[in-house]
Amino acid sequence: MKVLKKNIYVADFETTVYNGQTKTEVWSCCVCKIFEDIPLIFGNIIDGMQYFEREAKTKNIIVYFHNLKFDGNFIMHYLLSNADKYKQGIRYEFSENKKAVPVFKKDKDLENGEYTYLISNKMVQWYSIKLKINNHFIEFRDSLKLLPFSLTEIGKSFDTKHKKLEMDYNNHFAPNCEISKEEREYIINDVLCLKEAIEIMAKQNHLKLTIGSCCMNEFKNISFDPMLTYERLFPQLDEIKTPFEEFESAYEYIHKSYRGGWVYVNPKKANMVIKKGLTADVNSLYPSVMHSESGNSYPCGAPTFWIGNNIPEEANRKDRYFFVRFKCRFKIKENHLPFVQVKDSYIYRSTDMLTTSDFYDRKTKNYTRYYREKESGKVKDTLVTMTMTCTDYKRFLEFYDVFDFEILDGCWFYTIKGIFDFYINKYKKIKMNSTGAVRTLAKLYLNNLYGKLATGKDSSYKIAYLDDETKSVQFETVDENKKRCGYIACGSAVTSYARDFEIRSAQKNIDIFLYADTDSIHCEGDTIKDIRIHDTDFNAWKIENRWVNGYFVRPKTYIEYCTYKDEKRCEPYFNVKCAGMPDRCKNLFIASMTQKKEDIEKLGKIDENEKKFISKKRTIYDFNVGLKVPSKLFQKRIEGGILLIKGDYEMHERC
Repeated sequence: MKVLKKNIYVADFETTVYNGQTKTEVWSCCVCKIFEDIPLIFGNIIDGMQYFEREAKTKNIIVYFHNLKFDGNFIMHYLLSNADKYKQGIRYEFSENKKAVPVFKKDKDLENGEYTYLISNKMVQWYSIKLKINNHFIEFRDSLKLLPFSLTEIGKSFDTKHKKLEMDYNNHFAPNCEISKEEREYIINDVLCLKEAIEIMAKQNHLKLTIGSCCMNEFKNISFDPMLTYERLFPQLDEIKTPFEEFESAYEYIHKSYRGGWVYVNPKKANMVIKKGLTADVNSLYPSVMHSESGNSYPCGAPTFWIGNNIPEEANRKDRYFFVRFKCRFKIKENHLPFVQVKDSYIYRSTDMLTTSDFYDRKTKNYTRYYREKESGKVKDTLVTMTMTCTDYKRFLEFYDVFDFEILDGCWFYTIKGIFDFYINKYKKIKMNSTGAVRTLAKLYLNNLYGKLATGKDSSYKIAYLDDETKSVQFETVDENKKRCGYIACGSAVTSYARDFEIRSAQKNIDIFLYADTDSIHCEGDTIKDIRIHDTDFNAWKIENRWVNGYFVRPKTYIEYCTYKDEKRCEPYFNVKCAGMPDRCKNLFIASMTQKKEDIEKLGKIDENEKKFISKKRTIYDFNVGLKVPSKLFQKRIEGGILLIKGDYEMHERC
């Protein structure tokens, strides 16, 4: 095992929960050093923080919490509340308008007692808190960014000796309370389960801040020879200027083409029970389309730009990849599946797969070519300007009729085939020949490289403060765009190839097509045509489930009663997918449908609201817009940290 330069620990807080509380505190701080099996439990956050400071007397230490967004609030409240001892490591820069902007100091400039933290503005993601003490650093990290699973899933997929247990408690009102034997076992198991997984990552030297960073570091180290470096192949596109007035850099231009996965419900089959169907999943979709087996090649180097109503011959060659901006009106061809999304326009929903560029008037319930602009009142034409990869562009012309079409400009790249092969082959082999933790790690490395290629420039961050009135931790946002961006030309091409693979497969089965979500298609009946079926091969599909009584509500929301798993008969079960609905709520809904004793017993202890919900018999048709299910946990920042409050999950028209 490689000697670790830092001491690494895993920790977890348990916090007070009781009716009517306005303040929350830590009543259990459990911590264990990796490669040791001596968990310690402190009855409050002060003793826990003092322990970390003692451990940091001779070395820098890293402490992992699984969901720093929760536990970190308690640490932040502790630091801010002890301003006589701890200070935020902030200096001020003056912006162009002479406004003082808070900027975190670099590690080398921090004084003892100063701390910094990385909390992004986007989705308020917590990454780390770093405190300098005794001339060393205590760094609290979010292991959820490194291992994006619940503790229950980590226990299963990493095959850890210790597994997360289930326990319900709400009788701890203050720090240093008595902890029962059952509670102690629950607390320790949480920490030891995560500790085992972190040990596996440490042995592999995979302890970057995020799994994406681990993947990119590995890719750079194993995929290039000294003459063909990452920097030469993938230059910084945000530093390359464009000849277009609207776009300052090549990154900004190409980023307009970037889209995520294709998620679509066949409107003809929505909100009706489908008696029989199957679900097919692509084997490792993104690695599949990145590998040379797919026949795909990827852009590299700097782009060549063009302006004018044509695609130059040199851009359309086999060894080139282009991005094109054009304007037009469009309408889906008969018996074709829609995939176009228009962002940054108030007349279209950004998540809708559009069948036409015409404006839908909700008052008249008709489509029209013209619409009245809200602010000016002027009548506007629905002529849309879009930027697409060449992959999406060619499919767009196949699937849609276009009108008033004009190419505005574009750029093209030379391409390389097989650039990701060495990296992918390594982890594909490990995945196919391993089980347990090793297989799980291989899957992580296969599936998380592509996202790093599309990393944006936005580095906006949060500055924490204690609210004078509520004494809770609150935040101010500092806008910044200094992050080193990924090579968006490849990032956009990867997702475009992936969409193409899925959409074209669904199109071949349009007569039975029900639903698609990024790497899966759901079809009616018991056969699917014109796609290659194989359990493990890249660029092939695996029949994941066969089911009866499928019900598709909206994107990311459906139920299937599965009877076969991986082509083997299984104990029938409800496969419930619903964006934003916690597992607890899903299981409550299943229990209300089945009214079976075993489904109710799986829930464990239930409160009065849950009991009332279960007592009403429901059918699959109740799984629809307007459904309310109790016991969704909502976070509320109060004095001390975060309070989890039970409320209702409600299904809305949009996810």
